[in-house]
Amino acid sequence: MRRRWVWIPASVIAGVAVLLLLSAGPEQSPASVEREIARLTHERDSLRTLVWAEAEASPLFARRPAGDVLVGLPTPFVDALVQDIVTGWFDDVEITLRGLRFHKAGDVRARLGALGRRRIGSYDMDIAFEEIRGRLTASAPALNFGGDLIKVALPVQVTGGSVQATIAIDWDSKGLANAVCGDLAAKQPVRGTVRPSRHIAIGELHLSARDGAVLVDPEFPALAIRVFADPSEASVATLDSLLATKGGLCGIAVEKVRVSDLLVARVERGFLVRIPQKFFRPVRLPIVLERTVPSGGRELKLEVSPRDLVVTPAAVWLAADVRIAPPPP
Repeated sequence: MRRRWVWIPASVIAGVAVLLLLSAGPEQSPASVEREIARLTHERDSLRTLVWAEAEASPLFARRPAGDVLVGLPTPFVDALVQDIVTGWFDDVEITLRGLRFHKAGDVRARLGALGRRRIGSYDMDIAFEEIRGRLTASAPALNFGGDLIKVALPVQVTGGSVQATIAIDWDSKGLANAVCGDLAAKQPVRGTVRPSRHIAIGELHLSARDGAVLVDPEFPALAIRVFADPSEASVATLDSLLATKGGLCGIAVEKVRVSDLLVARVERGFLVRIPQKFFRPVRLPIVLERTVPSGGRELKLEVSPRDLVVTPAAVWLAADVRIAPPPP
């Protein structure tokens, strides 16, 4: 069983010793009292040595920095603070993309009996995404302490949204199809929804000691989230009917060029939303070293110089050098 030690001040031990000696009766001689005090003092010093040995062996005190003042924050405490900070960055965030365009053009060929494969027309399609709107939330991140920083794996969810776009298509009949189909130009609005999805944002939190406090500087380099959209069924049906009003060779063209398939192929690739670094604001942890202390009815000013900050798997340590500031001239 691992021994647990409790620190007992010397004044308490001495007080208990005096009480024990007084309760023993007046027959105790001064020499015996001195011997008992010496024994208790030796026991106190032995306990102190054991306490320090236990502290040195504890992972909580590993790699602690040196300084006049040492503040240690256990990682479970810092973990709770950081989780609130990180998830707060994505607290019901709305993202909006505007002005995206997609262009697709090509020829359509079909087998025309004894004539073999012939080009029956060409198409030119332009999709303008007026607005893609979605919402982001975050779950509890996974944190890894060590190396003087905190590594973060943050689950980010796209909870849904809407899509507004316009498709413009030009059909140019060629050869034999030109006399039957003719040309066609159409423009059609498209509506859709943003598909819920889940992503992992990887970053780091750099801790530093400045101005007597602990500052957290987040770094999520090149963070981007891909948003996927689904066109509505009504929009897809309308697109497929753009060329379906004519038969014959035009029917072949409709089968060869399904506008809805071209649209779905584009949105299946998703839209990349880049999260700028300025989105992640630096944070000051609620740890401040006081620069004044009361003494004899007045306040002494202190000069506190943060010396070092060390992050270990067990604790975040802040060390500082402290000295009494010289009085003003």
